[in-house]
Amino acid sequence: MSHFDEMTCLLYMEGQLDADHAEEVRSHAATCTECRGLLRALQTESVWLRESLEADDESVPARLVQAPEHGGAPWGWISALGLSAGGAYTVWSGFIEPWQAQAAQAGFTQGNLLTMLFFSGAFWKGWDAMRSLIELLAMGTLGLVVMWLLRRHLRRTTALAVVMGALALAVALPPSAGAAELKHGDPNYSLPAGEVIHTDLIVSAASTRIDGDVEGDLIIFSHSVTVNGHIKGDIIAFSQELRVNGPVDGNVRAMVQNLQLYGTIARNVLAWAGDVNLDQDAKVNGTLTTGSGHLEVNGKLVGDLLAFSGDVDINGQLGRNARIRGGNLTIGSRAEIAGQTTAQLRQPPDVSTGAKLGSPLDWTITKSGSETRYSSGRYYVHQILKWGASFLFGLVLLFLVPGFYFDAVKACAKTAPAIGFGVLFLFAIPIAAVIVCITVVGLGVGISAMMFWVITIYAAQVLVGGWLGEKILGEGAGVGAALGRLALGLAILRALGMLPYLGGWISFVVVIWGMGAVALAIYKNMRPQLAAAAAVV
Repeated sequence: MSHFDEMTCLLYMEGQLDADHAEEVRSHAATCTECRGLLRALQTESVWLRESLEADDESVPARLVQAPEHGGAPWGWISALGLSAGGAYTVWSGFIEPWQAQAAQAGFTQGNLLTMLFFSGAFWKGWDAMRSLIELLAMGTLGLVVMWLLRRHLRRTTALAVVMGALALAVALPPSAGAAELKHGDPNYSLPAGEVIHTDLIVSAASTRIDGDVEGDLIIFSHSVTVNGHIKGDIIAFSQELRVNGPVDGNVRAMVQNLQLYGTIARNVLAWAGDVNLDQDAKVNGTLTTGSGHLEVNGKLVGDLLAFSGDVDINGQLGRNARIRGGNLTIGSRAEIAGQTTAQLRQPPDVSTGAKLGSPLDWTITKSGSETRYSSGRYYVHQILKWGASFLFGLVLLFLVPGFYFDAVKACAKTAPAIGFGVLFLFAIPIAAVIVCITVVGLGVGISAMMFWVITIYAAQVLVGGWLGEKILGEGAGVGAALGRLALGLAILRALGMLPYLGGWISFVVVIWGMGAVALAIYKNMRPQLAAAAAVV
C-alpha cells in the first residue's frame, strides 16, 4: 500500500480515524520504516508544542496579540513629557532651591546643608575616601545589572556570582581612617580625669561621664551624658540628655531630648532635640542649627543661627545673622544681634527695648497649612505637578524594568501580606542601615540601603496607583494600557491624599502597601535563583 501523508498521521495520533482505517495505519507503520519515522517525528513535535504552551514563563508577547495601532499625533507622549518637565520644575523650585536659599542665608557658605553635613567631616572622619567608595559601588551595581540581564543563561550560577561579588566588594572597601576604642558600660561608663584616649571613643552605656581627654571623636549611645573633659574631635551623641561642660575642638552633632552647652565649641552645633540651652558662659565659634521644641541662646554665638523651634528665647550675643521659623520669639534686654534677623512666626515677637539689633527685625505671621492651602490656587497647581512627577517616575519604571513593575503591581492584590511586609520593612530597613553604618565596614551597604528605602517609599504610590487603575478599568495588554491605568490610579490617590485629616493616613497606608508589594516582587524574582543555588549545593 502507498505511504500515508502527514494529515492522516496527525488524525491517527489524535484518535480521529475510524477503527478499520486506524488498523491499516498501524499495520503499515509496523512494516514501513519511512512512515514509522514520520509518526515519531510528529509525536516529538506535539510534545514540544504542548510543553511550550504549558510553560509559565513563555507567555505570548503583548505586541503580538495587540491590534496594530493607527497612526496619529503622539498626544500621550507630549502630555507625559510636559507633565514630567513641570514635575521636575516644581521639585526644584518648591523644595531644593528654597532650602538652598535658606541655608545660604543662615551662613552655610560651604555650598549647601548636605555638603556640610556629609562631605566636610561634620558627621564622620574619612569622608574624603567617599569617591573611591562610590566608584566601587557603581562597579558592583553595574555587575549586578549585567548578571540580571543574563539571568536566563546563568540560572545556576547567578546566585553564586552575586554572593561572590558582594564578598569581593566588601573586601575591596577601604579600611577605616583610624582605629577606635569601643566601650560598653556595665551599666555605666566613666573616663577618669587625667586619662587620655588617643583615638576615637565609641561608648554604649546607660550613663556616661567623660572627665578625661579624647584626641579623636566621641560617639555616644547613652541615656545620660556629661562631658567635662577636652574633646579634640567631634561629639556625636544619641541620648536622652547631653551636657557639655568642657571644650570641644570640633563639632557637636546631637539627637537628644535635652542639650545643655556650658563650654566652648570651636566649630558648629547641629541639634535635633526637645530642649536646647546655650548657657551664658558658653561660646560657639561656628553656626548653631537646631530643630527643637524650645531654644534658649544666652551665651555667645559667633556664626549664624538657623532655628526651627516652637519657642525661641534670645538673650545672648549673635555675631552674624539669625533665621528663625517657629511659634514664639522672645528677644531679651541683654540680646545683641550683629546681623539681620528674619523670623516666620505664629505669634507676634516679644522684643525688649534694651535689645541691640544690627538691623530691624523682619518678621511675618504664618498660618498653618490646613488654614490656607485649600483656598490657594497654587496648592492645586502643585498637586497636579506632583501627580506629573509621580507619573514620570512610573513611566521610567515601566520602560526600564517592566517585568518587575508588573510583578509589583500584581503583588498589590495580596493586600494583607503586602501591608504586613510593608510595616516590617518601613521600620526595619532604616534601623538595620544605621546599625550597619556604625560598623564602618558596612558604611556603603548602609547608605545604599537607605537610598533604596527612600526610593521605595516614593515608588509605593506608583505601584498602588497602577493596581488601582487596573481594578477600575480592568486588565489590559500593552504599555499604552498600563500608562492609562497608572495615570488614573495616581490621580485618585492624589485626590484622596488631599482630604483633610484622612489624607495623611491614606498616604501612610499607601506607602506601607507599596513597600510590601516591592518586597513580594523581589522575592518572586529571587526565588528561581535561590532554588538553582540550592540545587547546585
